[in-house]
Parts: sequence; structure tokens; C-alpha cells
Amino acid sequence: MTLRLYKGGVQVVGRQSANALYDERFVTFGEDDVYQQSDAAGFIRLFALPARVRAIKDQELAAAKAATPAPAPEPAGELAAV
Repeated sequence: MTLRLYKGGVQVVGRQSANALYDERFVTFGEDDVYQQSDAAGFIRLFALPARVRAIKDQELAAAKAATPAPAPEPAGELAAV
């Protein structure tokens, strides 16, 4: 690993490993045996699951609030009894 030290800060400027998972043969999204375009659809759907669940819960909450009648407003100009 190559580091740059500057004014008390550290920055990684290079790294190298014989056991790295990066391989230049697999960095393309073209035609090969490693990456399949159909894999992306499942990943995107799974990654978006929390946002979809939150949207459903928000819709249910909004529907419940809409179904609950609002309290009648007090008449203007009259003082409420204390």
C-alpha cells in the first residue's frame, strides 16, 4: 500500500495484492460468462425493497388519516369554558 502523508492527514494513493478480486478480464459489461444482464434486475429490485416498503407504509398511514374524521372546529368569537 502506498500512502501520502500531508499535514497530519493520510491518503491512500496506491495498493497492490496478489489476492485481489479485481481482474481486468472481468471489468466489461459486454458478452462474457461472468456478468449476466438479467442479474441486475433482481439486484435492483432487492436493493429498492426498503424504499418500496416505506412507500406502502406511508400510503397506509395517509389512508388511515383520511378515513378518520377531523374534529369539529370551535366556533369563532366564543371563549371556551375553563
